[in-house]
Amino acid sequence: MSIKPWICNGSRTIVKDRWIDLHADDCALPDGTKISPFYVNDVPDFVVVVAVTVDGDFVFVRQYRHGTRQILLELPAGCMEPTDSDPGAGAARELFEETGYAGSEPVFLCKVAPNAACISNFAHCYLIRDCKKVSSQHLDATEDLEIVVMSAEETKKLMAEGGLVQAVHVAAMYYAEKILNK
Repeated sequence: MSIKPWICNGSRTIVKDRWIDLHADDCALPDGTKISPFYVNDVPDFVVVVAVTVDGDFVFVRQYRHGTRQILLELPAGCMEPTDSDPGAGAARELFEETGYAGSEPVFLCKVAPNAACISNFAHCYLIRDCKKVSSQHLDATEDLEIVVMSAEETKKLMAEGGLVQAVHVAAMYYAEKILNK
């Protein structure tokens, strides 16, 4: 038996603004069983950056995340912009804007679906090496980020102790580890 996609017989927007584009799809299984409404959030793709300095340190940011109501340590990351020529360019831009760091050409790590069940976007993860602080931060009006630079040993301990909790960021670190430990 082969798996077949659901049949979508229509869709209606529930709410759409700058933060969310939630719609209810009128779906059915291939055998006709109704799955309706099924909610999907269409949000932009985003980039995540594993940034390693010329000294081998890792660049993180700390910021408040309302979904978990916690201040979290994360990798530099953000939504793709229409002006980004490709996800790698978006990764370099986000790293620069959030931290003021710049480095070598972005190296693709992975493309992952953060929650394929009900969210439409993908995360494009990159490694940028030889990073140096070249500017101050250029934050959006809604951003309040603290730059945190950690040694490779501190980062290894952070990962072992579960100190990085954003699932996509953890995935990016594991993909980067394969490249960095060659």
